[in-house]
Amino acid sequence: MSAAVKDLGEILEELGSSIKKQVLWGTVILAGTGVVTRFLGLYNRVFLANIIGAGQIGIYQMIFPVFMVCNAVCCSGIETALSRLVATYGGMGCQKNVGRLVRIAVSLSMVLALLFAVGVFWGAEFISTYLLNEPKCAACLKVMSPVILFSTAHSCILGYFYGLKKTVIPASSQLVEQIFRVLAIYILAEAWYNQDADGALLAVFGMAAGDGISCIYTFIAYKIHVRGERKRTLSSRQPAAPYGFLFKKLMGDALPLTVNRLALTMLQSVEAVLIPAMMKLYYLAEGEAMEIYGIITGMAMPFITFPSTLTGSLASMLLPTVAEAVGRGDYSLVKRAVSKSLHYCLIIGILSMSIFGLYGNGLGTVFFNNSAAGQILAAFALLCPFLYTSASLASVLNGLGKTQMTLLHNVVSSGLRMIFIVALVPSMGISGYLWGMLASSILLCLLHTIQIGRICGLRFNVVKTLVVPFAGTVLGAFVSRAVYRWTLNAWSLSPIAVIAIPCFSMAVVYVLVLMAAGSIPSVNPLDFFMERSQNNQTK
Repeated sequence: MSAAVKDLGEILEELGSSIKKQVLWGTVILAGTGVVTRFLGLYNRVFLANIIGAGQIGIYQMIFPVFMVCNAVCCSGIETALSRLVATYGGMGCQKNVGRLVRIAVSLSMVLALLFAVGVFWGAEFISTYLLNEPKCAACLKVMSPVILFSTAHSCILGYFYGLKKTVIPASSQLVEQIFRVLAIYILAEAWYNQDADGALLAVFGMAAGDGISCIYTFIAYKIHVRGERKRTLSSRQPAAPYGFLFKKLMGDALPLTVNRLALTMLQSVEAVLIPAMMKLYYLAEGEAMEIYGIITGMAMPFITFPSTLTGSLASMLLPTVAEAVGRGDYSLVKRAVSKSLHYCLIIGILSMSIFGLYGNGLGTVFFNNSAAGQILAAFALLCPFLYTSASLASVLNGLGKTQMTLLHNVVSSGLRMIFIVALVPSMGISGYLWGMLASSILLCLLHTIQIGRICGLRFNVVKTLVVPFAGTVLGAFVSRAVYRWTLNAWSLSPIAVIAIPCFSMAVVYVLVLMAAGSIPSVNPLDFFMERSQNNQTK
């Protein structure tokens, strides 16, 4: 990560020191809190899996298609549009317009959220029986309904802070949400839950607590920030635009974004409902299909997506560079930035694939006490390079202004995946779903890469990006297996240490090989202190 930051810093130098400082500082905050939040989320998954079991986790995961559709309609497009307009008017010093835009966005979103929350609460039985094909989800949907309100208000306020490039509040709100979610689940598990209770409800109550507290936190932070802005801009006499004009501006941006987001969300929701339905045709035992679905979505995928915290941070660092360079017409800089993003996403993806493929069985058994979770984690490790790379390339395409093309690529990829689910899962089970995920992820990467290549070109060094990393994983695997044999004989080590030490040793060998071969720049920690000391002396 530090090597990537060093490379990015060199690129950002071409855009000016003020942009470099803002982008790097904002990304460090998001990446740091993102890693902590993911750790807490992973702990929460492990705790839930051992308390309520895979079947109940599957039921809990089934309510998310409904939640995603509500979120897409109520706030996804409005949040992004608000962020853009806040950035525009905030940069012009029109704070009155910013305040009016926030009031319009929150009011509209909350009206929509209230309608959807009431609809989900009263229609829970119908939705669970006829749309989700799982009647046990009804109680979870009723508990989830107020979360739509919390999440909508929270998202709109975050749009305001993102527009001002104030990343501290969005980052800390994620942390607050995860902390209170974990605390609520732990307290309820100790005080209320028993084996006869509906375990999925425990997870939904935790979700409601986390979103509710996070919503209150962001609202208080917003009020404090607005009060400070009023004092700072008290002398400004710039008139505010009419509410009608600002409403039209907001809707002009929000409606296309909402339609795009809703289309993609509907496809993802249909896919999420299809998976357990098709699995029931293969796993004939009662509840087995839901258990497998719970293992995939609630146990294996959180591990698979955990390293994406780093790749997502790299993408967020490069996006401002891309947008600024496009504005200047400097496509050579765009090419360098995108090539760096692709390079580091593949490096992180190859390492993650190797670790999960080699030690997935042990990780699943140690953390979830579930051998099936380990087997699925090891099998799904193949997805890592493609999942991380496609997400980063999608961000770059959006930064280039090709949001419609990003949507089209996702629709095509999702369509291919659904074909695999319908055609192969009933006869092959989980293997059919894995092949569908792999084929669609590869296709998505290719579509994004071809489109970006047409716009600005890509610089791809096969040796440094593929050959050297794969060589590093081979050497790392030999070393880590030797370390693993040693940890097995060290009787005083805990099971987590037995599996964590070999994984860490493999990562260390991998990084050393990449640094020795020049795939990543060598980073001396003392350089940062020396640079800081020199900066202080020049002030």
